[in-house]
Amino acid sequence: MVSESHENFGVEANDKTNRVLLIDLENCPNQVQQLMKNLEQYSHVVVCYAQSGAKIPLDWIVPLTATVNDNRLKVVKMPNGGKNAADFGITFWAGVLMSQLPLQAHFTIVSNDADLDHVVSLLISQQRSAERIGSKKETILLSPEINEPAITVQNRQIQEYCLHLVNHNKNRPAKKETLINNIKSKFKDDGIVPEELFNQLIKECAITLKEVNKITYNEQKIAKLAKI
Repeated sequence: MVSESHENFGVEANDKTNRVLLIDLENCPNQVQQLMKNLEQYSHVVVCYAQSGAKIPLDWIVPLTATVNDNRLKVVKMPNGGKNAADFGITFWAGVLMSQLPLQAHFTIVSNDADLDHVVSLLISQQRSAERIGSKKETILLSPEINEPAITVQNRQIQEYCLHLVNHNKNRPAKKETLINNIKSKFKDDGIVPEELFNQLIKECAITLKEVNKITYNEQKIAKLAKI
């Protein structure tokens, strides 16, 4: 299953629904148990490791082999071990896929290694949408004086869409209908209600609706929400 070739990763240049998942298996070994679900949610999955002993169920072999043959899944064992070997693999494949996929592609890196935030920053600097998600469960302690809201699925969708607006600040919808259609297109595989996300953007003061249908954007608020 290990791929060492650099052939085109099953990419269609006009595909606007590309979602890329890059997994650092060295410090997120349990992520292998989510692999089948990941393949349902992402068009391209890259797993990088050096010495991981993670195993997959035997009944997954056939379907996983099919995804490898379709160039949707790459399991990459780094030729040389080392503390940051998988990080270099993720960095390399992020660059390969960035050059192959359209600007609308979204990159998600699963790793507890904050050093990979540099890769996220580089992708964003090239007008790509990107994020890093850690697999460790964090406990948020709230003091009686501070009643901060928990990070919800909707908050993450707001963050992701505001990041999209930051990356496409010169090509934003000007009207309510086109903005709702843009939200629908970006999240069409996530089962969200575009109107609800639109209303939440208004509630967060990221956008303002004027003259019934005209949209104005609050750049400062959008930038803040993109960094939640």
